[in-house]
Amino acid sequence: MLRALCLAVLWAMPLAAQSERVALEWGRWLAAEGNPPGALVFTLAGTELLAQESGASVDVPLPLPLASNSKAITALCAVALVDAGKMHWNDTVGDWIEGGGSVTLAELVTHTSGYWPDSTQGLMADWRGDTTRRWQEVTANVLDRPKQEGTRGTFRYNNENYAVLGLVIEEVADDWYDAACRARVLDPLGITTADLSPDYGGFGPWGGWQMSVRDYAHFMNGAYAGADPLSTPHADMGDSVSYGLGMVFRSGRGQANHWHFGALCFEDAGLGTFAVNWAGRYTIVAAYRACVDWEAMAALDNTLVRAVFAD
Repeated sequence: MLRALCLAVLWAMPLAAQSERVALEWGRWLAAEGNPPGALVFTLAGTELLAQESGASVDVPLPLPLASNSKAITALCAVALVDAGKMHWNDTVGDWIEGGGSVTLAELVTHTSGYWPDSTQGLMADWRGDTTRRWQEVTANVLDRPKQEGTRGTFRYNNENYAVLGLVIEEVADDWYDAACRARVLDPLGITTADLSPDYGGFGPWGGWQMSVRDYAHFMNGAYAGADPLSTPHADMGDSVSYGLGMVFRSGRGQANHWHFGALCFEDAGLGTFAVNWAGRYTIVAAYRACVDWEAMAALDNTLVRAVFAD
């Protein structure tokens, strides 16, 4: 009994040190970005180690927009429909949408369709604050394009892929996109704070969801911890990194790290989210009310890695 107690104390000590480092480095990163409101949750094997509120809540009543971390919900919704036998990854868009062509659902979920340019980038500012469901409009823009400028089979991140996938989900499920994905992904995980955002809900499948930081950490643990991303559609991004089901990942030694950034930037406002699960064990979800550049995103990733895995 005494030995077990001693082991528990020894285990708790490094966890406490990890949590302190994560809180410290998160605070430093926010300060470097001008101290925008932010919130962070840090878990180990689903157990919360840290909930840090820096002007924003980790829970209700203020769920934070997920931006492109919404894509994970769409991808897992597609997985559920595939697993149920209602559609298949080698189905084409044309199998489900008239005039959809030969791009496959696997190519949509991995951004290898060749669809380009990304028409959403010039339109999202106009759609902000309007909950009109824009994925049908985006799909029409894609399919009406005389020629795609991308290279089919090569990864190129494009919101249009997930807009089209969202419309396919509606056709297959015979239901609204958000209702279909809530029933198949969010409800089974016990997620209660997720909804399409009143400000960005029109971006739906590619960037329209909001959720509490705490619930998204639960989502990451339930959906990606222990998952084998090589068993589902994925695309090579170079440098041993791949894109899979709405997440970037790196696999090795029978484990995988999953991560993704989301960002929405406008002239008068910006927001971002970062979600990561390392080796199926550690999860961090951070959200901040600021538009930050790629260098700052990389800095956040790197500083949190050091905080969690420092000797």
